[in-house]
Amino acid sequence: METFNESLTKWQPFFTAVAGATATLIGLLFVSLSINREKITAQEDRVLLRLAQRSFADFLFAMFIALMFLIPCHEPRSLAIPLFCVAAMRGFWLARSICRSSGSGKLREQILPVLSTLALFVTCYQIYRAQILVTFLLVPIIAMLVLNASRNAWALLIMEKNLEEKPTDQT
Repeated sequence: METFNESLTKWQPFFTAVAGATATLIGLLFVSLSINREKITAQEDRVLLRLAQRSFADFLFAMFIALMFLIPCHEPRSLAIPLFCVAAMRGFWLARSICRSSGSGKLREQILPVLSTLALFVTCYQIYRAQILVTFLLVPIIAMLVLNASRNAWALLIMEKNLEEKPTDQT
C-alpha cells in the first residue's frame, strides 16, 4: 500500500503545470495592467481596478495551492495546516470584499471564489485525515479559480477597449 507522500508525488506534474501556467498568466496580467495603469486607476467607480484585484487574487490563490503540493516529503498535517491557512486568508479577503459590495451584480461576481474557497476547506479537512483521493477535488477548484481570473482579465481588456472607444465630450 502506498504512503500518503508516494500518492501525492504522482500529482506533482499536474501541480507543476498549474504553478507554471498561473505564474505566466500573473506576469501577463501585470504587464497589461502596467501599460494602462492611469486608465485603470482613474475610474471613479474603480470597476477595472476591482477586476484586476480579483484576477490577481484568483491566479495567486491557484498558484499557492499548486506550490504547496510541490513541497517534497509531505505528511497529511504538514500539508493540511498551511493549506487551511491559505484558505482562511482567502475566506477573510472574500468576506471583506462581500461586505464592501453593494448590489446583487457585485455579489454574483463572488460566487465562484466563494465556492472554490469552501471546497478548499473540505479538501483541507480530508487531507488532514490522510484521504489522498480528495486531491481530485482540487482539479475543479483550480479550474474555477483560473476560469474566474481569466474571465475577469478578459473583461478588463474588453472594458479597457470600450473606454477608449467612448467619444469624449468636447464642448
